[in-house]
Amino acid sequence: MEASGKSKRKEGEEAEELENELNPARNYPRKRVAVACEVCRLRKTKCDAKRPCSFCTEAGIECVYRGQNSPQTQSAASDILARIEDRLARLEDFLNPSKADTVSTPGSIGRQQSIENHSLPSRARNPLVDERRNYHQQSVATTYNFSFRQTAGEAVTPRPSLTSFQSPFYLQFESWDDTERFYDDELTAEEHMYETIEAYHSQPLNLTPRDAWKLQQTFVTTFLQWMPLLDLEHFVEHVRIAAARDFSENNRSNCLTMFAFAIAMVSQDQETKFHDPIQMEFLPGLDYFSRGCQILQRLTPRSRRDIDILQCRLLQGCYFQFAIRPLLGWDTITELARDLMHKAILKTQPTGLRQFHEVVPLPLTDNEEEGFYYFFAQASLRRLLTETLDVVGYRVGQVIYAPVVTAELRKQASEWYDHLPPAIKFPINSSPLFDFRKAFLRIQYVALHTVILWPSLLKFLENLAPRNSDHAPMSESQLRSAEKEARDCLDYVVLVCDQAEEVLMRRHLGLQMCLYVIYANLCMLLVTYKVHGLGFIPHTRSDTHIRKVFNVMRGWEHLSIVRRALERTRAQMQRAQIPTDDYIAQSPSDIMIFDSHRGMT
Repeated sequence: MEASGKSKRKEGEEAEELENELNPARNYPRKRVAVACEVCRLRKTKCDAKRPCSFCTEAGIECVYRGQNSPQTQSAASDILARIEDRLARLEDFLNPSKADTVSTPGSIGRQQSIENHSLPSRARNPLVDERRNYHQQSVATTYNFSFRQTAGEAVTPRPSLTSFQSPFYLQFESWDDTERFYDDELTAEEHMYETIEAYHSQPLNLTPRDAWKLQQTFVTTFLQWMPLLDLEHFVEHVRIAAARDFSENNRSNCLTMFAFAIAMVSQDQETKFHDPIQMEFLPGLDYFSRGCQILQRLTPRSRRDIDILQCRLLQGCYFQFAIRPLLGWDTITELARDLMHKAILKTQPTGLRQFHEVVPLPLTDNEEEGFYYFFAQASLRRLLTETLDVVGYRVGQVIYAPVVTAELRKQASEWYDHLPPAIKFPINSSPLFDFRKAFLRIQYVALHTVILWPSLLKFLENLAPRNSDHAPMSESQLRSAEKEARDCLDYVVLVCDQAEEVLMRRHLGLQMCLYVIYANLCMLLVTYKVHGLGFIPHTRSDTHIRKVFNVMRGWEHLSIVRRALERTRAQMQRAQIPTDDYIAQSPSDIMIFDSHRGMT
């Protein structure tokens, strides 16, 4: 009996050891998880364990705690086996061509999930996970299985953009998709641009010391104060070395100097200088840019990852941004970012740039120059915007209405603004700032709120549409909350339109992004213009801001992507009986002031 008891204990110890090996986190302390409420557990944040906790009290939501005697639905080992089985099933689906060609419908998805439930009885079903999986399957094609996160774009009902928009049925607005034309235009423009660059190869540069001094000063003002790529002393030293050889040597200093001078020239270009699309190929600074590309092509094969060459390649991509050549800029910067990843970690990451940015913290510096503050503010705001696009559903091409998420995102945006250093802080209104860096930050910050609040406006309009059996009507409190957020959304949209003129006056590093943002907000006003159910919002009954932004963007109509978008918008305005040939100037009384407690005043 004693021997059999020892053998049973030994078998139990071996089973326990096997369980620990299969799940090393099994014995991890669970004190924080045990006392945290369900909301804080899902958010993975610290919970003060009060009933209700402080976060749920502040957000106005129900605070729910997990029961202490809740049964364990599965062991850790079975959980691992279930995950392995799930991955094998997904691989089988991916390798099976007959399943890949099958069109997914909500009904077929439901039948497939039913089969999975019967075939995997050991797997515990999480309702939240199943709901997200079902939503994802309905919104994107099931055949895509990349190792990095994607942004599907304008697939279902996100905001309008320069290239595409699919309007939901309750908006009763037209949809469009100019993506193919956009790529055709960009590829044609690239060919013409490179033909011009090659033509400049044989032409000498006429660069006087006075011209070099002016271009240095312009580059520092229009670029280095936006993006502190190198110290001022190092830049001056590069120019000195290049000037000592009359800017004729094929060395790194001359390459960097040529790209810097090209950016300085193009940054002084006004939006009204070129109206002929053919003339756009003769951009200011293209002669310097051609010379820089010629030198870089000779230096890159043997030293592509040296710091000086990496800086030259980044300047090359930034010139494409100034020239509003998004594909060329994307190709250059993506290739550069890949080489920087290799240089930083000495191996290729299969997760892609998007996920790589998540694991790499934001950069830090002890330098107190304003340029670094602006650079870090732009990086952190862009990161916040990217995460917001994923959270509210743009990653899968369909916006998600979640009031708690909306409140949390608005809180994060407000915290970002509250922690801005005084040197770069801006007022949240439409008054002129006379500083393109501050103006760019401000319009991006305001546009972030329109992205966050747009799902609430769509949900409010959807609730007013004829009842659909798939969607339950909103409660009175939910309706009031959505109504307030819809009003706030259009208030921010109008504020973006009021700020548009300052950031579209000339070329700068953020011009390309501003064009996309401003046109999206222009279309949001058009989509909601005189819509039934939005009469309580005065902006939906006025065409002033629509006409104003339309005329401001006409200054960039020589760009093919803007020209096609404005042609479409002109037709939409004519159908809505909105004038298109007048100009609306902003008077001092039109300046909107933001009050964090009362909204726009």
